[in-house]
Amino acid sequence: MLRKEEDAFWAWAIIETLRHTGVRVEELLELTHLALVSYRLPDSGEVVPLLQIVPSKNNEERLLLVTPELASVLATVVCRIRGDDGRVPLAARYDPHERVTGPTLPHLFQRKIGWRREIISTRVVYRLLNDTLERSGLTDRAGQTLRYTPHDFRRMFITDAVTGGLPVHIAAKILGHHSLNTTQAYLNPRELHQAGEKSQVAWSWRETEGVRRLYELAS
Repeated sequence: MLRKEEDAFWAWAIIETLRHTGVRVEELLELTHLALVSYRLPDSGEVVPLLQIVPSKNNEERLLLVTPELASVLATVVCRIRGDDGRVPLAARYDPHERVTGPTLPHLFQRKIGWRREIISTRVVYRLLNDTLERSGLTDRAGQTLRYTPHDFRRMFITDAVTGGLPVHIAAKILGHHSLNTTQAYLNPRELHQAGEKSQVAWSWRETEGVRRLYELAS
């Protein structure tokens, strides 16, 4: 029962973070408590929460606006992994591509395995997604169980953002793309949702304007 609850929680946290940020899976697993920062808008003095994405595929750091929904998810994760001293435990992540172990940091997507703290691996992320879809009973038009990869949530995130009015050039900044053509390729509806339905990610006019203004100021 404890294992099922553990898997259910992390599946929820992974799906919600992916769909509210559009980050790559390796960027998701590298998120730390230190990545939560704030930015004061120079024109109004308003302080907005941001999520710092460390360099990955394109070796370029970027900042993402933290929506209230994402803030709730990350706060729940922090509360779950905090130690008895109230701090997020330190853990090191092994990078299977570089074949190196990184420094010990307060990673958000970590679990306690026995006496050790381990960062959730990419393989576990895929397993959690597949298990969740199988339990949901959702199928495509052919009656087959839906299959999603972390990259599918990246496509859904940015398509909903652009559909909601976010300019493509700002969407490219959010995704970390250097070419607008790459971002445009993410806007293919056929690849966005295997069930043929609109994603649940909702962007209000106010949120779209806020993201647009923030990224224009940061440009």
